[in-house]
Amino acid sequence: MWIRRVSQAAVVLAILGLAAPSLYDSRAATKSDPDVEIVIKDRKYVPIELNPDGGGAPRATFKQAAAFAWQEFIALNWPARPQHGVRGDRDMPHTNAFCSFGNDQALACGGPLVWETMRSKVETFPGNNLPPAGYQFGAASDYGYDIAPVYNYADGVVDGPCQGQSFEAAPWINLDETDQITLNNMYAGVVEGSSAQNSQPKLIRFLAKSNRTQYRYVAKNGWWNVIPSSVTQATRSYLTTNKMSPPPETAGLVSQPYGTIEVKAGWRQLNPDEVTSGRFHMQKVRYYEKGRSDFSVCWRDAMWGLVSLHIIQKTQSAPYFIYATFEQADDIKTPDGRSVEDEDGTVRLPQGTLTSPQVCLNDRQPHGTYASPSKQGAVIQTPDPASCTAASQQYYCNSPGKRIYYRNVKPPPPDENQANSEPYDGDICVNQRVNSIPEDIVRENALAHRAMREFGITPNSAPWLAYKLVNVQYYPYDKIPNSAPNGSPYTFNGPYDAQHPSPASYYLANIVVETNRSLQQFSGGLSPNIATDWDGNGDRHKNTYYNGTFYNMGGCMGCHGSQGQSPGTNPPGDFSVILSRGGVITPEIPAVETAAQVKDVKRNRSLSP
Repeated sequence: MWIRRVSQAAVVLAILGLAAPSLYDSRAATKSDPDVEIVIKDRKYVPIELNPDGGGAPRATFKQAAAFAWQEFIALNWPARPQHGVRGDRDMPHTNAFCSFGNDQALACGGPLVWETMRSKVETFPGNNLPPAGYQFGAASDYGYDIAPVYNYADGVVDGPCQGQSFEAAPWINLDETDQITLNNMYAGVVEGSSAQNSQPKLIRFLAKSNRTQYRYVAKNGWWNVIPSSVTQATRSYLTTNKMSPPPETAGLVSQPYGTIEVKAGWRQLNPDEVTSGRFHMQKVRYYEKGRSDFSVCWRDAMWGLVSLHIIQKTQSAPYFIYATFEQADDIKTPDGRSVEDEDGTVRLPQGTLTSPQVCLNDRQPHGTYASPSKQGAVIQTPDPASCTAASQQYYCNSPGKRIYYRNVKPPPPDENQANSEPYDGDICVNQRVNSIPEDIVRENALAHRAMREFGITPNSAPWLAYKLVNVQYYPYDKIPNSAPNGSPYTFNGPYDAQHPSPASYYLANIVVETNRSLQQFSGGLSPNIATDWDGNGDRHKNTYYNGTFYNMGGCMGCHGSQGQSPGTNPPGDFSVILSRGGVITPEIPAVETAAQVKDVKRNRSLSP
């Protein structure tokens, strides 16, 4: 059913001529653009295109993109159809008219939400060198997509339930990531500091999921473990020759179907006041702890709260995917526990500095060259970001209070001395985000919350009034590094449109998913070891290309381009990192901490969206 709906949309878009839009649209997405209303009634299906009647994503206004993101959020958080393990259950909304958005806790509607029934990354990419759980040959069965959750990692990795945990059927929420793409660990100071059941109660953990469309594509091609080298080489050749991604589902090349959706979500343990507040979507989760040996893990199940949700979708007018990210309204707090932003995203308690201690990003990367490590992308803790003078121990964030904070992971030698390595010898507290939520997003958030209240949602009936859109990316843009004294951050001040985004949109980042300085201000490449030189001129920062143009894109799109569309060491995954990475060997467990540093537990590290 999902595939049929996408195919119908593709026909409509083809008629509209949206296969490869490239014309510049001068309409500026500013406050003068008309508001776009958010609709809830009968909007249980995910929208499959942005601005389909006006030229697609390249010609959409910022408010249209924000409304599209909210319609995705509403549909994906609709109560899911009751799960019986038969064809058509997963990914599908409840058919009972009473079981609509916000009624997922009602007795008749209880269970997972639509996105929660998508397959976790290990369900599509198991680490045991076998086909996915429930796999059946043939498209008629959707290759067994609808089987109940089974998480198959490499043999001998998972011991089973941890001590004191009873054996239970696997919950829909499988938190097998503990860090932000291996760069740092994220903590919530508002959570109590000790627990017999959770070795790191403050730690925010993550999952990645993808929908039926991606699973069918992977299963049809047999790419659940690794993309064959012949396909990898053929795709790289196509990318460098044609300067664009192949048409969807081209035989022998990597290019996912339109309608492919991936989500990444952050979850954490809640304190007692948060549990009773009604401001958090709660669900049973599975998380992992150290097992009986140094190379095994065990699992525990508990009711936790949702603190962030990424949604990315490939559409016909946006083959580079549209990226939308949402947060729980209270993620950023003052030391005494007050929320820095309101539910719509307006900063109501400005904290003066972005982080404690301050962090300085020195992006000295001349166009077409690769600077020496001493001047390349240096990130240091400092009390004075103007001079980039390093901080001493006295400036570390020793008392987070109820703030969120992070601790960067110490890279293994010899990378620990490279300039892209962030400071790892202390906690860094987050006081506010690097780029504030744009006014147009705040406005659309207010419209979404108004639509919820008109639909009958109250703070006592559902938590969704306490979730907000942070930003959305829907077209790539090129930023050229230069050799200015402190680098060349993207600072365009408008008027904004699809091809000229605001800095907040260029550097799209979620405060609890991409938190440290490198991720909040990401553009170019992730490290010197990941080449993204599409055009062969020595500029390794072109991470994304579309319709014959190379882009040094920032934020989520740039990161996915750098990792998922890369001609470098990883197989190209068509902007999907989980497709590029393949089989998931083991769940991640909390890092080993000392007072001086964080070290990674030795294990396979799978990146995600």
